[in-house]
Amino acid sequence: MERRRMKAFLDTHAAVFLWEGRGELFGTASRELLERGLLHLSPLVRLELGYLREVGKLKVEPEQILGTLTGDYGVTVTADPLDRLIPLAMPLAWTRDPFDRLLVATALLHEAPLITRDARIQEHFAGAVW
Repeated sequence: MERRRMKAFLDTHAAVFLWEGRGELFGTASRELLERGLLHLSPLVRLELGYLREVGKLKVEPEQILGTLTGDYGVTVTADPLDRLIPLAMPLAWTRDPFDRLLVATALLHEAPLITRDARIQEHFAGAVW
């Protein structure tokens, strides 16, 4: 019997690290999910990538990163309605970052782990994996 593959979400920085081919940055648990999981991205990652490009922290367009992740790594971008994410994000008062709130809310909605190196998310979200 084939083992069921677990759905897992990438946060924005994990998505960039994967796109850059920097597998050495990932922890053991996150590497296992990268190898065996069904990888997903919130569409909010596209928005945050655009923001990072605007402020000069990324040199490429978000579509280049997303194209590689979906084409080469089989990552799926979800289409979750904001009216389902907002109620899950609002109680996450441990962060002021709206991207972090919504990325965690997406993982909560799907009952899936979130691959993230963010220490604050790891401290407060039991589904954080690195």
